[in-house]
Amino acid sequence: MHVPAALGLLLLTKLIWDTFLSPLRIFDGPLPAKATNIWRAWQAFDGHIDRKYVQLHRKYGSMTRVGLNALSISDPSMIRVIYSTRNPLKKSTAPLSQNSDSYRPNDVLLNGHRMANLFNAQDEKWHNQNIPIRNLWRMTKVLEYEPLIDETLKKFVDKIGTKFAEAIFALLMTGLDTVIAWDVTANISFGRHYGFIDQEKDVDSLNTDSTKGLVYFAPVSQMPWVNYFLDKNPIVCIGPKPTLAGVLYAFKVAAEYQAELKEKKVKAGSVDHTLDKYVQLKETHPEMVNDVQIVNWLMLSILAGGDTKSATMRAAVYYLAKNADAHRKLWKDIRDLPYLDAVIRESMRLNPGIAMVFERVAPEGGYTLPDDQYIPARTKVDYGVFGGDADGTEEYQYRHKRMNDTCDFVFRGGGRICMGRYLAMLEIKKLIATHYGTFDLRLVNPKHEGKYRNAWFVYQSDMPMTITRWE
Repeated sequence: MHVPAALGLLLLTKLIWDTFLSPLRIFDGPLPAKATNIWRAWQAFDGHIDRKYVQLHRKYGSMTRVGLNALSISDPSMIRVIYSTRNPLKKSTAPLSQNSDSYRPNDVLLNGHRMANLFNAQDEKWHNQNIPIRNLWRMTKVLEYEPLIDETLKKFVDKIGTKFAEAIFALLMTGLDTVIAWDVTANISFGRHYGFIDQEKDVDSLNTDSTKGLVYFAPVSQMPWVNYFLDKNPIVCIGPKPTLAGVLYAFKVAAEYQAELKEKKVKAGSVDHTLDKYVQLKETHPEMVNDVQIVNWLMLSILAGGDTKSATMRAAVYYLAKNADAHRKLWKDIRDLPYLDAVIRESMRLNPGIAMVFERVAPEGGYTLPDDQYIPARTKVDYGVFGGDADGTEEYQYRHKRMNDTCDFVFRGGGRICMGRYLAMLEIKKLIATHYGTFDLRLVNPKHEGKYRNAWFVYQSDMPMTITRWE
C-alpha cells in the first residue's frame, strides 16, 4: 500500500515542480504543456500542430513554452542565431536519457540494429564526416540532373494527354503531384522511375508506407521514450516501421546497379544519377564508403525527395486556384522566373513542405538570447518558421527580406542545412512551370476549402480540380 502512495506523491511533486517551479516557469504557455509532453504529442497527432503554435505565439509572443523542457521561438531574426554555422545549438548535446532524442524514432531498425540517416543523426562528428557528397549538391552539379527531370516531366505530360484525351476532368491534385514528385526523385537518384506515372499507382506502397511512418513519427517525436515500447520494442515491434520500405528499396537498387557495373552492362561515370556518383566515391574514399553508407546517402532523397516537393507543389496549385489574379499573372508570365519564385515562396510561407519544428538543445551552462533571456541547459528549442507578424504591414523591402529568410528556412540553416535545397527548388520550379505552361488547373469550386495533415511533411487532401490543355 505504501509503494503506490509513494509513487503517487512522487508524481504529484514532479507535476508541481514542472508546472510552477521549473527554470522555464518564466516563459508563458498553455498550462497542460507545462505539466506534461502529452499535450504537444496530442497536437502533433491531431495533425495541426503548426496552426496551434501560431495561435500560441499570437497570444504569448515570440517565445512560448510548449513542453516540459521545450520552448518555441517565432522571431525570424533568431534563425541565424540558433542555426549559425560557427556555434549553432546542436540537435543533441546530452545523453539519450536526458530528453534529447526526439529524432531517434526516425531510425530504421534493420536486423536488430538501428540505422540513422543524415537528417536525424545527432552525432555531429559522424554527420561532418559526410563531406564527400557535399560538392555533389552544389548548384552547378545539380544542373546536371536537369535532363532526368525533363525526361520525367515529358512522361507525365504524355500520360495526361493520352489518358484524358485533352478533356476536362476532375481529379484530386494530391495524387497527381505525388506521382510526379516521387518519379522525378527516383530518376535522379537511381536513373529509373518507381513507376508511379506509368502504372498510375503507389508502386510497392512506397508512398503509403512513407506517409504512415511520418504520421507515427510526428507524435512519437514529441515523447520519444514511447518509441522504445512501440517500433523499437525488441520483443514485439508495434508501429509502421518508419523508413524501412525506403531503406530496403535503396539496398535493392544499389545492389542491382553495382551488379550491372561488375558485368560491364553500364560504365561508371556514364550517367548522371546520384547512385552512380556515390558508387564512384567507393574508389576515392574507401575508408568510409561502403554499401551501407551509400544507402544512407540515398535516404536523403527517399525520405524527403517526394513528399516535401509534392507538398509544396500542391500548395502552389491550391492557392493559385483560390486567387484568380495570381493564376492569370503566372500563366501570362510563366517564363518570368521572379514571379514564379514569388509564387513558390508564398506557397511555402502558407504551407511549408516540412511544417514541424526541428529541435535544438541548449548547451551545458545554458544559453542567453540577444534580449538577455536565459535558457537553461538541455532545454529543447523549437524554432517555429512563421510567427504572428507574418501577415504584418512593415515596409516592403524589409518584409521581403524577412519573408525570403523564413521561407528559405524550410531547408533549415547552419551546418545542418539541407544539401538538396538547390535540386528541390529546381524541380519545383520546373514542375510548376510545366503544369501551368501546359495545362489550366482550377478548383471545381473556387470557394472550396481543402484539408491537410501536418506529420512533419504536409499532406493535403480534398482538392478536387479540373485540368485542360491550353489552346
